[in-house]
Parts: sequence; structure tokens; C-alpha cells
Amino acid sequence: MNFQGRYDDPMTLTRIPSSDQLFLLNFIMSTYLGPDVYSDNPRRSASQRLAEGLPPYTSKNLGASFISISQLESLYYYVLRRAHPALVLEPNMLHSYLEGNLPLPSLELLEYCRQFTSFFPLNIHEHKRYSINNEVIKGIVLIDDPVTSHMKEDAERFKSISGVANLKIDKIRSLSYEHGYQKRKKDHEQNSMKNSEETISGSVSNGNGYTSAKFQENNRKMQHLNSMPISLSPPVTSMITHVSEGAFKRTCKRDGPALMPLIIVPSMDQYFSDSSIILNGTAKKGIAGPPIGVLDIGVSKVAYFFRVALPGVRKDYCMILSLSLSFGAKT
Repeated sequence: MNFQGRYDDPMTLTRIPSSDQLFLLNFIMSTYLGPDVYSDNPRRSASQRLAEGLPPYTSKNLGASFISISQLESLYYYVLRRAHPALVLEPNMLHSYLEGNLPLPSLELLEYCRQFTSFFPLNIHEHKRYSINNEVIKGIVLIDDPVTSHMKEDAERFKSISGVANLKIDKIRSLSYEHGYQKRKKDHEQNSMKNSEETISGSVSNGNGYTSAKFQENNRKMQHLNSMPISLSPPVTSMITHVSEGAFKRTCKRDGPALMPLIIVPSMDQYFSDSSIILNGTAKKGIAGPPIGVLDIGVSKVAYFFRVALPGVRKDYCMILSLSLSFGAKT
């Protein structure tokens, strides 16, 4: 496990956190997070399970919940948004803590020897990387209104030094909070990209000006592409490129072939048109997980067709699922 491509300040890795910094860090991770154990109803935080002496669990006892490293980062800085800056760790130190590699002070108290992997062991909570900046930890749930009756003194200490009056948090805001380090990183990346573009643009030989104009047009398209929302489903490459109108047929043979009219993959000009789909409202606030399966959407003059393939699910063409839409968004 190695968090790459995030923040470039190796000097922070050599620092040793203070006792207050470790206390805040362990309190947040053990109080606002808990294992997604089937038998825990309702789900309990890691600290609550330890206090109640609940039996240990394995990865087979966990549900499908997960949380990403970026969400853990947002949670930490959201909860400590009112704390004194000297009490808040920098991102690289936070990542070392999540890996279980944060240098600890030479204190004998158990509370100062714990790290994230003490509450959520690596052999039970798998770390899965989907891209260089997208890593999730399986089997963990967020506790937005934690129970603190078993740790009243720690709860009062946490409120005192963190500036938090109420331990209840907002689920959406806490997992999508944009802290100062993220903003500075984005500004740095934008400035670096701008300087790089200016250097490349100035070095392009444009003769009659055509090459430079083409380069700038392609660059604008790439910027537009990077600014578009991330798709909630993986890209689909259809094996059927064209089916003539009226050619749709369905068979009730379980493993037999079936044809479905599918939309044609749009050209680059169509992709950058104003008709691109952009999420808004409550859909925009949703937290998307890792894409699973494949989805095809087709259209005809009188109907829409949907085809979904999920891993481990056998095809059954005899099963009919219908959905009727009427005016007023009623289904």
C-alpha cells in the first residue's frame, strides 16, 4: 500500500506527532468509523466494539461497504476544521498513519501506540487500488452520530481541543470536504499545467499558423474533457455496431443469442456538444463507488432498451423486466 500522486513534501514524513495530535487522530478514526459487521445492528464504531468486548471478526463477516482514502482525508480535516492548525497533521503524515507507518513518540501508553491498522487490520480490511489516486478500504462504514457513553472523559477532551461542540456530523459534507491542502494542490497543478501549455504552445512551429491553431483547439477539448464529471459506470464498447430498424428479436433459449438495437458511439464533435449529460441536484451529491459490470443503453422510435451484465450473474433471456414512464416523471 503506497499513496502516490498526492502531496510532495517528504520532510513531513520524518516528524513525530505530539500526544494531542495522536489523540485527535485516533479518536476520529475509531469513533466515526466502524467495521461493517453483519451481526452488529446497528453498526458500532471501532472504539465502541472494543469497549463492549464484542467478539473478533474476519473478512467473511463484513458487508460490501467501503471508504476511499480521499474520503478518510476529507473526514479528518472536516472534523478538525475549527481546531488550532498546530493540532492538525499534514496529508503525508496522515497517509503514513493510514498505512500504519507513522513515527510515534516514545510513550508507553497504549493510546499513543495505536494507528489506523490497529483498529482496521490489513488482513481483514483489504485495500483495493483502482487508479493512482483512487484507493478504497473494504468493510468500513461511517458513524455519523457516534455513541460516547463508554468514553465520556475522552469525548470531553476531544471537544475541548478540537473546538467541536456536537460530535454528530453531516455524512455528505464530511466525506466530500475540500480542505486547504486540496485547494493549494489544485492551484499548483493548474499553474503548472498553464506554464507547460504556454511553453509547448510557444515552441510549436506554426509556419502559416495552422499547426498552432490545431494544437490550441485540441488543448481546449482536453481541458473540457478533464472538467467533465466522472461517469458512474465504466465505458461500454458494444459488439453490435449496427442493427437495422425492426431487427430486434428475442429468444427464450437460456443460452441462445439475442439482438438489441444500440445507439452508435458518438464522434468527437458530438461528444463535446452541449448535449453532454451532466449530473445535478441530489444525483450530483451522491458518492460513487468503484464501477462494477457493464451497461448498454439502446433507443428506438417507441422504446428504450437497457442491458446490464453483472459479474457472477447468468444470462436469462426468458426473464422480462418492464418499466413504464409517463408524464410528470411517474414510473
